[in-house]
Formats: sequence, C-alpha cells, structure tokens
Amino acid sequence: MQLLSRSALAPLLLSSLALVGCRSQAHSTVAPGVMEASVPARSLTSEPGAEAYASGSLDPYLVGLREPLPAASSAQRGGTKWRNGQALLQGYLGVNSIQDLSRRGGTSSDIEAGSGTISQYPVIGGGGQFKLGGNRVDLGLEAMMSLGGRANGGAFVIGGGGAAVAVSLDLLIVDFYGGPFVSVPLGERARLYGAAGPVVQFANYHQSAAPGVEAGTGGGFGVGGYARTGIELEISPGSFVGVGARWYDTSVNLSSNFGDLDIEGIEAMLTFSTRH
Repeated sequence: MQLLSRSALAPLLLSSLALVGCRSQAHSTVAPGVMEASVPARSLTSEPGAEAYASGSLDPYLVGLREPLPAASSAQRGGTKWRNGQALLQGYLGVNSIQDLSRRGGTSSDIEAGSGTISQYPVIGGGGQFKLGGNRVDLGLEAMMSLGGRANGGAFVIGGGGAAVAVSLDLLIVDFYGGPFVSVPLGERARLYGAAGPVVQFANYHQSAAPGVEAGTGGGFGVGGYARTGIELEISPGSFVGVGARWYDTSVNLSSNFGDLDIEGIEAMLTFSTRH
C-alpha cells in the first residue's frame, strides 16, 4: 500500500482538527442553552400563576402565595342570613294548658271550667314563616295550624242554689292561625321571634250526662286572636331547634243548640325548623 506523502497528510490533519473543534463548540453552546430553555419552561408551567409571572403582569413576590380569606360577617354567615322570599318551615310538639273554658247559651245548662279543671292536653302543629324584608331584623308573615284534644276533662255546672255538678267533657280543637312576625338574630346561630294575628278555630265538644245535665255533642267554627314568641338555635346549616309559647283566646258557636264555647289557653312547644 502506497504511503501518503507529507504534503497530502498535512491538509488532512488540519481538516480533522477543525471538525473536532466545531463539534466541541456545538456541545458547549447548544446543549446548555437547551437545558436552560427546557427546565424553566417546565417549572413555570407547573406553578400557579406562571403565565402571569412570565408575562410580567404579576409581582414575582406574590407568585405561589395565598392571602387568607377574610372572616365572614354575621350577615354573610348561614346561621343568620335569611333571604327575602325564603321560607322557614316549622313543626312543633307541645302541651296546651286551658286557662279558662266556658259554654254558655243554648238549651243545655251552662258549663264552667277554670284553670286546672280541664288540665292539659297534647298538641301537634306546624306551618311556615315567609320573609318579606328586613336586614338586621327579619320581617314577614306566618301561617300555622295546631291539633289537640282531651278526653274526660273535668268541668262543672252551676245548679240551683249555687250547687256545682261535675261534668266530663271531651274536646277536639283545631286552630288555623297566622299574621305578621318579627325575627331578631341573636349572635351568629340563634334567633328570637314574635308573631300575632287572628285565629280560626274548629271545636268538637261532647259532654257526658250528669244529674240535671243532658249528654250531647256539638261542633262548629269560631274566631279569635293569638300571640306567640320563641327562641331557636341553629344546630346545622339551615336547621333549628327551640322552645316557644302561644297564647290564644277564641269563641266558637256550637251546633245542636249548645251555645258558644269560649276558650283561653297557652301552648308550650318544642319547635323544629328548617329554611328552604
């Protein structure tokens, strides 16, 4: 094999050195640039607000930081906020205590039953309160009903010469009542309310026979008025429990010539409410 001359070897050596130098320069300039371009791109796109940070529209000091949310005011909390037009549905269990009961007129002897003679009987009721307006104080209308009754209640008839004759009474009372209400928030999770208005009452009345007293049954509708108040505590968002009381005074015209039945009483109740 013929050896290369020195004159042909020299150019070949110089070309090889130049090629090696070019490749070394490419590795030293291009590769670091690729790393610098790729690594920050991944870190920027993986962080919240990276695009705003890259464009310069966001202060770099704020990137990745979160401000604590301001504490909600009492008007913004679910425990006290009641929107206009929103209904609060309420049910209750209670005890009705007759303060005064009398039946007068008709063909039968008059009946008197003072406090404690009819005693007490259980009631169940419910309805709703509908907010119409108000900011710090909630204003609106309520519509409610209650159902209760008593068997073998005690009463007496005033006979001739002032003698009292005991009579046993059975009562079934249904009240439909409603009117304006006012509700005042107490702190963040409680409210105090009051309401008043008319009552439409249905009464079914039965009296047992006694010396000088005929047995009979009569029923009918009457009207009256009521006032009530209560306090409730929120136990979960939109759900309340509480206690309350209702005073009422009504007069019902009974059928079968039993005259008019007048009742005054007080209901004590345990309430359960939910807002919708």
